[in-house]
Amino acid sequence: MPPARVLGLALALLALPALARAEPSGGEPSGLTLDASLGGGGEMGLSHGKPGVLEIEAVVGYAFREQGLRPELALALGMAPDTNVGIRPGLRWSVPESPFQLRGALDAANARSSGWHWRWLLVGVAGELRVTSLFGFFGEVDTGVPLSSRFGVPLLLRAGASFRF
Repeated sequence: MPPARVLGLALALLALPALARAEPSGGEPSGLTLDASLGGGGEMGLSHGKPGVLEIEAVVGYAFREQGLRPELALALGMAPDTNVGIRPGLRWSVPESPFQLRGALDAANARSSGWHWRWLLVGVAGELRVTSLFGFFGEVDTGVPLSSRFGVPLLLRAGASFRF
């Protein structure tokens, strides 16, 4: 399935619960989330090209607090190894009674001037420090499996802010 269709489908799926829900009760967040981060790292095992990765990632999600699950869609703007754009539909699970989260995502990008390709299947772990019920900071480590021989095994570190609406 082309990345543009995946993006449209993921956005529609993320919008449904937010549209179906009335105003949040008791001043609690509605479930809509936004994360923004700066990430860097590298790709191990490349046979050609530069292995460094530097990117900005924005993630929109909808948290189902009872299950601890959050489907999300990320947009990544890469500055290294070249200027590129990526999309990452994924799922995040919050470990109950802890500040930790597990993440899984598929990554499609136009990196390395080769057009749009599925690049990685990412898995990661994050830790979040909530400052208020609506705002916090987080750090995350992602790795995964390359989905194309043009890419290496990713190791990405990111830090950023998280918002709840």
